[in-house]
Amino acid sequence: MIALRLRAKKLTIVAVFAAMYGAVSLLPGFPIIGLSGSEIGLARSMEIGYGLILGPALGPASAFLGGVVGKLITGDSVGLLFTPLAIVSTFMAASLSRRLIFRVRGWLISSILLALLIAFWYLTPTGQNAPLYAAPHLVGLAILLLFRSRITDNLCSKEKRKLTIGLLLSSYPSTMAGQMLGNLIFILLLSPSPSFFVALLPVTVAERIILTALATVVGVPIVLAARSTSLIQGNNAE
Repeated sequence: MIALRLRAKKLTIVAVFAAMYGAVSLLPGFPIIGLSGSEIGLARSMEIGYGLILGPALGPASAFLGGVVGKLITGDSVGLLFTPLAIVSTFMAASLSRRLIFRVRGWLISSILLALLIAFWYLTPTGQNAPLYAAPHLVGLAILLLFRSRITDNLCSKEKRKLTIGLLLSSYPSTMAGQMLGNLIFILLLSPSPSFFVALLPVTVAERIILTALATVVGVPIVLAARSTSLIQGNNAE
């Protein structure tokens, strides 16, 4: 009986947060250059907060389902193919907010995930002919390897200043991981030339910096509100 209640509670949480994500995804976002009719939704800025609040399972599930609902409502069939990006970004943030996940350091899991995505980029002919395009993603990986558990410490802090720093440090690598997955999907679908990505690099950097800032601005009040209502459980393990 208790197990059924817990399962029902989790499903309710996922449904509520997915609905919130889906509603925000209906708002105008940033257009994706080179892919007519698609855009980077403002809801993407909510993924970091979702990861921190709901953890590495419920967080990605809520963001992904919300993204699917939003794309289905708007009829964005192309954008629907990019909804898995929400899973990666949210999971990255969730891992960084957990000291341990199955006895593995959360920051290490995020680092490995981002490193694998970057490695896949360089394994493609496009990536090999546009090696500098992954430079911003390597910066994100460097942030993870440099600050490591200090990111988690800041994310777990009750001080607003430290939480803000933690969100900044976690948002950039998390959004870069999602963006790199988007690149790989884009290559698989359309096989663009390497010059396309070279020309796109300044725009990519600007987009990700803006998204990082938005994720931080949106994430701080969301996390603080969730903590005040006991939605966030212990961050020491998951």
